[in-house]
Amino acid sequence: MNRKKIIGIPIKNLEDPMSRLSEVLTKDERVNIQKELIHNIVKSFKNNDHEIYLISTNKELEILADILNVKIFKSNSAGLNNEVIEFSKLFSNYDGWIICHADLPYLTKHFANIISTEVNENEILIAKSKDNGTPLIAGTVNLNKFLFGKNSFNKHIEYLREKKYVYKQIFSTEFTFELDDADDYKKFIQNQPRWFRKLNA
Repeated sequence: MNRKKIIGIPIKNLEDPMSRLSEVLTKDERVNIQKELIHNIVKSFKNNDHEIYLISTNKELEILADILNVKIFKSNSAGLNNEVIEFSKLFSNYDGWIICHADLPYLTKHFANIISTEVNENEILIAKSKDNGTPLIAGTVNLNKFLFGKNSFNKHIEYLREKKYVYKQIFSTEFTFELDDADDYKKFIQNQPRWFRKLNA
């Protein structure tokens, strides 16, 4: 078994990312900020104990993965849940796994290290976004069912209870705040993370 953890970051494409921000950002601005978000998440998790994959079939993201020196997982399945389920077949080769959304602006190396350590001590870690989504799910058990989409947090919890998995909810802003809509963007601009301030310096 590989002693590392595997980290998957699912991203559909860069053609029209973060569409709910279209009222406050142009398409080019949204593409740029999505790339920088991915870059920050990769940078936060990158160390010798993590093997990082972008989960996508998009050519632009394949190029970005190459630039960031991470792997690309090209699924043969359609839809986010099916792509992550296919990706989960790799879990048994690792000590632990993390599925992390690509729109978490406040993630830092410090908090990535904390969550990586917590994975070692729990069957499942799970975070809840303001719209009841699941921005992060991680664990050491070979979970092979994912229920991303509307009300995904409740669906995941129901499934975990049904299967009698022991889970711990994560409440840190770094794993619960998604840059998803105009209200989020307003809060984000009021509390800019370091990586974003550097871009605009």
